[in-house]
Amino acid sequence: MMFPNSNKRIIKKLIRKSLKANRTRNRYVILAVILTTWLLTTVFTLGMSFIKTFDMQQIRMIGTTADVALSNPSQEQIERLKQLPYVSHVGLDTKVGQVIPTQEMGDLDVSMHRYDESEWDKMRAPLLGSKVNSYPEKRNEVIVPTWILDKLNIPEPTIGMTLPLTYRSEAGESTESFILSGWYTDYSQLRSGNAGVIIVSREFAESAGAGFGDKGTVASIAFKGGSSIDQNMSRLEQDLKLNEDQNLASYSNTESQNNSKMATALGIIGIIVFIMFSGYLLIYNVLYISVATDTKFYGLLKTIGMTRKQIIKMVNGQAVRLAWIGIPIGVAAGMITALVAVPLAIEAFTLDTEVEISFHPVIYAGAALFAWLTTMAGCRKPARIAAKISPVEAAKYVRTTTKKGRHGSKLYRMALRNMFRDKKRALTVFLSLFTGLTTFLTVNTLVLSMNTDNFIASYVDNDFELENKTVDFGYQGEQKQKLTEEMAESVRQMSGITDVRKTYIDRGGSLGYTPEVFGKFVDDIVMRYGMERPTDEQLKDSGMFWSVLIGIDTKYVTELNKSLETPIDVERFEKGEIALLSASEELLNRGDRFPLNFKEGGVERELEIGGFVSPQFQVSFGGMAPNVYVSHNAIKQIIREPLLYKMNIQAEKGGHERIQEQLEALVAGDREIELTSKLQWAEKMESAKIIFYILGGAITLILAAIGILNFISTMLTSVVVRKHEFAMMESIGMTKRQLRKMLLLEGTGYGVISTLLIISLGSLISYGAYYVFSQEADYAIYTYPTLPLLIALAFVFAACLSVPIIAYNRSKKMSIVERLREES
Repeated sequence: MMFPNSNKRIIKKLIRKSLKANRTRNRYVILAVILTTWLLTTVFTLGMSFIKTFDMQQIRMIGTTADVALSNPSQEQIERLKQLPYVSHVGLDTKVGQVIPTQEMGDLDVSMHRYDESEWDKMRAPLLGSKVNSYPEKRNEVIVPTWILDKLNIPEPTIGMTLPLTYRSEAGESTESFILSGWYTDYSQLRSGNAGVIIVSREFAESAGAGFGDKGTVASIAFKGGSSIDQNMSRLEQDLKLNEDQNLASYSNTESQNNSKMATALGIIGIIVFIMFSGYLLIYNVLYISVATDTKFYGLLKTIGMTRKQIIKMVNGQAVRLAWIGIPIGVAAGMITALVAVPLAIEAFTLDTEVEISFHPVIYAGAALFAWLTTMAGCRKPARIAAKISPVEAAKYVRTTTKKGRHGSKLYRMALRNMFRDKKRALTVFLSLFTGLTTFLTVNTLVLSMNTDNFIASYVDNDFELENKTVDFGYQGEQKQKLTEEMAESVRQMSGITDVRKTYIDRGGSLGYTPEVFGKFVDDIVMRYGMERPTDEQLKDSGMFWSVLIGIDTKYVTELNKSLETPIDVERFEKGEIALLSASEELLNRGDRFPLNFKEGGVERELEIGGFVSPQFQVSFGGMAPNVYVSHNAIKQIIREPLLYKMNIQAEKGGHERIQEQLEALVAGDREIELTSKLQWAEKMESAKIIFYILGGAITLILAAIGILNFISTMLTSVVVRKHEFAMMESIGMTKRQLRKMLLLEGTGYGVISTLLIISLGSLISYGAYYVFSQEADYAIYTYPTLPLLIALAFVFAACLSVPIIAYNRSKKMSIVERLREES
């Protein structure tokens, strides 16, 4: 009769003894686990923080969590919205009055708004921060953005302080003292310039004659998941039956944001797989060498009755205990890195909307789990190899490989045989070195290919631009004539200015829709955006087919003609007889005529299609209809006072910094005028490259360290294992100098083969990464990082040549007799 016998205690004891006997191996495994966990934690934190910061940046700059806004909703439409199955929340935002700025406030556009409960609780309050406790309750309580308080010379506000404000409402103009009940950082002013909102109580709104449903009310709509915003907007237009006075607008370009987040997520997944593979290589190699070194030990364990399963448990147990040491250290290092490197990285790609660092436990649990899986994957194969060792073979095992040859034992042949004596081990070392160096090569290729001059030449048309932000789509305040003819003349008089071109704009027009002229154009929009096609009657009657009228300098037309097979008639364009449309020539026909209509402030006119421009030429927004481009003379005939939207400025190369200072003085800090220049773009590009270098360099450094560690562990173990072999060679006449030369040749072999792999396959991989990168960044110019690669290879060769000699010098301290006796 057999009694059950538990060997758990014995296995645990063997694990402890084995760990004590292999301290050098333990250090390498722990270091590999630390590096892998550290990298995984950093990448997880960086990726999640980037996505979170990007999302919050978009929402904070908009100022609401809503998806779309409907102007002037009727009570019937509001009730209908609440019943629609694809609508999550509906809030109401009513403009109560307009603050009349004092001299100290400057040129501000501050309106007073009232929110209903849903608008406040679901869409506004979550973004305002800790200094807003609740919605204003008393009649004269207000919540004010901090930047407006700064304009009022209140840098340190306190709850309950008095704010005297003069405002205009339906009840007339009035001056009152309001009580500050809270304040918040208004990030939407980064987008809207000098426009801001003061939140007032419901009681004040009613006394000022502003109620929900009156003109000036906007319905904020948040959709449920499942469909795109464009599809839901199309459904809303059908379900609500909008009239001419209503406009349905999206708060943001969610589709492109989703594409960006998807690309970020795929990039993070790719990096994680790469890191896990690199960590796996080192852990696998160290444990594989350990098992191969201890072949006799595992064979003897089998002779005394240890089973295959118990040996696997023993090898895995060692890896588990080492992982328990390495993973917490790696996670801690990752957390410290997250506090320092992540904000630095994200701030280079975001605006002043605060960095959101993700410290969620799931991130660290995920990093620890992936590091654990990497460790277990690395020890799986060595454990199975140890379990398969036969007791008889182990007793006879000597770690040598004999091979008959016809060419004698030349040192370089001996070195080559030693390198590939254990093909799996050699492959692991090459893979590990290749991974680190390929990452280094790829990062440097991408950074050096980010050509600043080509980026500016490709994307920045003008040396300087002045833009009226009050005209931009999404601006909350009233449109203003921020740029004037006097300012344009002042710019022309500046020394070094060679050209100033003005762009005028009016957003109040719509095109008379006819299916014969615009049918193919609408069909193309519907297909590209996945929308439900409006009927021809809706496009004709509802004002849906609205457009932007743009007045451009005739010099642009002259320049366009240089690349056109059929030139535009410049004389007719200047007279206002023809217009250019932002559309493809395949969708519209030259010579077709269309009416241009206006709700107010413009003269209706019929124009002829005289040519085409790219969709975002001079203006980045528009309606469902194509934008209409006419000459300066024509727009001044159609619109009594067109808004000067933009000044495009060219200058001599030598004086850009001086002109930048002069233009900044001209703008005088006005937030509603945006100044951009090639100098600013160059600074941003260089900053992005530095951050890319820092982050990419850090990842490269750790991956390269893993590769070098793999090589070091392999060479140290190889020399230790071959002590008996070296002693025998010395005993038959081989000198120490010849042994050192042989080891140097082995190290050189690793370096040469790694170099050949990098120059060939690594270069192909880095070019492939560049090709993918250049599909998004078409300004990139392929640049091979010759000098950085030579420096990196010099370090690799230094390691490959020094490590074998150091390992040999450590092993030769005993005499030949002692080494022979020890092995026997």
